[in-house]
Amino acid sequence: MKSINYLIHVTRVPDDLLAFKDDPGAELYVTYQIYERVRASSLLWRVWMIDEFDGHWIEVNFVNNEGEAEFHTLKIDADTCCYIEDDTYSVLEANDP
Repeated sequence: MKSINYLIHVTRVPDDLLAFKDDPGAELYVTYQIYERVRASSLLWRVWMIDEFDGHWIEVNFVNNEGEAEFHTLKIDADTCCYIEDDTYSVLEANDP
């Protein structure tokens, strides 16, 4: 476990995912949709995990249009967000059991 003292505010979708925004058949289309939903929400997100490359992951859980719960994790590109100071909390690290 690692302790951090910031939340993530996603300000834009990565350029590589924007390439899939009009292609529902693409493998990364759903990832684009989730990233866009996070960006459009204007919410601050707690980090769920920090991977071995110092990448920040968040949990994104919502009820879809069919009324079913969906549970996702999403890696946030560092250049698509800003970090907002907050109280200290623990996050998983990639090497945690």
